[in-house]
Amino acid sequence: MPEVASKDLCTGCTACASICPQKCICMTEDIDGFTYPKIANEALCISCGACEQICPILNQIEHKEFLTKAYAALSKSDLLRMESSSGGIFSELSKIVIQSRGIVYGASYDKNNSVEHIGVDNIDDLGKLRGAKYSQSNLGNSFLTIKKQLDSGINVLFSGTPCQIGGLKAFLKKDYENLLCIDFVCHGVPSPLVWKKYVNYRAKIDDNSNSPDYINLRNKESGWSKYSYSVEFHYTSGKRYICNNSEDVFMKLFVNNYILRRSCSACHFKGYGRFSDITLGDFWGIWDINSEMDDNKGTSLVLINSLKGEELFRSASGNIKSSQVTLEQASIMNPSLLQSSHPHSSRDKVLSEIIQNGFETVIPLFQSNQSVKTLLPVKIRNMLSRLKKKRR
Repeated sequence: MPEVASKDLCTGCTACASICPQKCICMTEDIDGFTYPKIANEALCISCGACEQICPILNQIEHKEFLTKAYAALSKSDLLRMESSSGGIFSELSKIVIQSRGIVYGASYDKNNSVEHIGVDNIDDLGKLRGAKYSQSNLGNSFLTIKKQLDSGINVLFSGTPCQIGGLKAFLKKDYENLLCIDFVCHGVPSPLVWKKYVNYRAKIDDNSNSPDYINLRNKESGWSKYSYSVEFHYTSGKRYICNNSEDVFMKLFVNNYILRRSCSACHFKGYGRFSDITLGDFWGIWDINSEMDDNKGTSLVLINSLKGEELFRSASGNIKSSQVTLEQASIMNPSLLQSSHPHSSRDKVLSEIIQNGFETVIPLFQSNQSVKTLLPVKIRNMLSRLKKKRR
């Protein structure tokens, strides 16, 4: 039987399941809610080795070297930025691709508020892909569909985690000129099962178990600068839960590494020289670097990783305000660019408690009046401490 990446390293990228000529590999959910490849029918397996050869963890992906450039950037549309996680740059870039009759892939909520990857070819549908989704997305058959579209000459923009892009590039085996890839500064991917249980918990507490009709994990009514955004769940009854991100229990679990996939603790896709054409993220700390690029509505960090990425960014320049920065400035408050997220010492215990008994039993453990600073990831708290020492 073939051996792909170990459970501690497997990212769930679906490359092996997508490449299998016998279609005998399926992605199966484990006890923590993460999916891993499994041979569903051993009788069908012909031991061809395709899954082992395609795994982006076991094999090195060919990559063109490029001198990474970094920018602070924001859309000139305030409305678009208020609907976006940070500066609205993803939407501005996506519009360019759709206007070329292309298709944009990204993470969207399905009817049950689970996160899945979908493709859209209409600018009006980009709203489905906007905004942070703190759950590993279900890729389904996206890789197979994308390959068919690329082979037929359609322009495709795929946005996803760095490991999903690594999986796609490995699966495709070659560089398509009509493919653009955008990843983001990734802290790690939370368990889809934990996310599902949190949505159910919120619905029960907020609106008698009626499912939310709108979720926004980056509500900017209270601002964006200095991590001031809020978590919002809205219901058809008109009821609404809104809470500063530093006090929301799910966000506490996320930023403090209680509910992340095991492979996130040893991520193979950190650093510069990425497989994506462009990397996007929140430009935390821009208020200290260039205050003119911060109006409290969201500013994006943009890394240009290839000539294709540079051309796309330039194509959208008429709708974007940008300012070039150094790589040091880009990473100083974004340690997840370079560092993996190490699991909390109580990860397994807390994760098991949530999955077995729901959020009701862990809520009391995480309800407090802690300041925003104490709830920030350890990496960022250490950065803040070093910055303060430099200023003395």
